[in-house]
Amino acid sequence: MKVNLITENLKESWDDLAGNSVSGSFLQSFTWGDFKKNLGKKVWRLAVVTDSNFLDKPCSFLAISQVVEEVLFLNFNYLYVPYGPIFQSNLDEASKKEVFTLLKQELKKIASQEKSIFVRIEPKESLNFDQDLKYFKDTSLQPLRTLFVDLKPSISEIMASFRKETRYDIRLAEKNQIEIRKGKPDDLMIFINLLRETAQQHKFNIYSENYYVSLYHTLISQNMMEFLIAEKDKQILGGLMGVVFKKTAVYLFGATASTFKNLGVSYLLLWSFIKIAKEQGCQALDLWGVGPENDSSHPWSGFTKFKRGFATKTAFTVYPGSYFLVTRPLMFQLYLWQKSVRRKRI
Repeated sequence: MKVNLITENLKESWDDLAGNSVSGSFLQSFTWGDFKKNLGKKVWRLAVVTDSNFLDKPCSFLAISQVVEEVLFLNFNYLYVPYGPIFQSNLDEASKKEVFTLLKQELKKIASQEKSIFVRIEPKESLNFDQDLKYFKDTSLQPLRTLFVDLKPSISEIMASFRKETRYDIRLAEKNQIEIRKGKPDDLMIFINLLRETAQQHKFNIYSENYYVSLYHTLISQNMMEFLIAEKDKQILGGLMGVVFKKTAVYLFGATASTFKNLGVSYLLLWSFIKIAKEQGCQALDLWGVGPENDSSHPWSGFTKFKRGFATKTAFTVYPGSYFLVTRPLMFQLYLWQKSVRRKRI
């Protein structure tokens, strides 16, 4: 076995493992790496292969790991593996440990080359078999828990599975003659402003304008994005950005004008995305992040209740958290101290 850097010619094989594995994610897709590059970040695509002839046998990938360099304070950096690595499904734990050891060695080399403080790894499956990693269970940059909508039943069965209140709000929007259409590049700034309004109202942070613009253009070019706009009488009331990758759709961003929030706009947008995802052959829709069940004090309680209305029959999917491969111990302690000071200030 060996670790190789993967290039564009093996994109299809890379995405097959990234998208079809049980622990796969669009964050490990080739296109997501291109999006990060478009934001000016360094990206490495590492694959553990079975032999030196891997170019002729792309199916021999045992694991893949897309690594992004992220900037910290004072121009320090760390390496980040979001929802990865992804292992071939037939590997047992002993084999995964052996494969991960090779990946870890390569990650250390890159970290040394880039003078990175640490490598932050946030997989969808446990890496507790590795004793070199520092484990932080309840810490994650990506959602720690989520809900899935099963898209395998018929459209009518999917609708029937929603909460009564959710079905009511979808019909309310339809009754108010709200129309859903595909978004265009000209709609991006209006959508971003709606996101800002929504973020201010619900007290959460959003990305820069350039982030959303680059995300749209990168993913739409690869048929990985659905951008939907809700409008009435030519007035835009809300929007949605969703990802479609292999058999899974992801509800990524949604925003509604506060003056129209009681018209069921967000419900109709998500319902429209569900129908589109099913038409495209998706088997599940990831609602992308929820708070704890029945915790009204949690800052995510509002949109957790909203999302739960679409996924009444599924349990929360909970991910392990963050693993840190520390390459500069003293700087890592400074990083932890700086994080604790920031929390106290807040």
